[in-house]
Order: sequence, then C-alpha cells, then structure tokens
Amino acid sequence: MKSHKILLAAGSIIWLSGCSPEITKQPAQVTSHTRVNKSLDDCDRLGEVKAEYEVNKDLNRRKNEIQAQAAMKQLAYDEYRANNLAFINTQYVEGGFREPDMIYSRGIAYKCD
Repeated sequence: MKSHKILLAAGSIIWLSGCSPEITKQPAQVTSHTRVNKSLDDCDRLGEVKAEYEVNKDLNRRKNEIQAQAAMKQLAYDEYRANNLAFINTQYVEGGFREPDMIYSRGIAYKCD
C-alpha cells in the first residue's frame, strides 16, 4: 500500500509539472546612457541594438518613449546579456493613413563589471 502512495505521489508530480507555467524572461536590469561616455570606457562593447516600438494611442508621448526605452533595454539584455546601453538615436515617426506612429531606436550594448 505504501508503494502505491509513493507511485501516486510521483505520478502526480510528473503530471502537474507538465502544467507548470512557461518560464518568463528575466527582467532587464540595464543602465541606460543618453550617449557613449567615459563611464563605458572600461566596459566590453557587445554590439548594436535596434528596436521598433509601435506607439500605444492610450498613452501620452512621454509614456510611450519610456515604454520604448524599456523595450530597447530588454532587447539589449536578451540579445547580449548587456547591463548597460548607450542610446545613439531615437526617432518618433508619425504614421500615415491607417499606419501607427512608431518609435525607432538604435543603441550600443555594453557589459560592465
């Protein structure tokens, strides 16, 4: 009887593990810089990061820019495991007829100790 309980418990754990939620991405802990500066001199330059962000009409322009920056930082972390990001260029482009406004960003990802 004891072995049936152990097998039942083990089977339940295996079955429930198949229902576990998907592992989510680690949130980016990336320091942003408005330009390449001396504080990045001792860091490893990892590569260029480019992002396109579709503007959310329910948010004002500043909040959209903050969301775009957060998306860019997440991309730098996901692609390079960067902990610093220097923004090179950010451009807000108004959409045309039935086209959304967009924010285009470029930056350089760095890994600093």
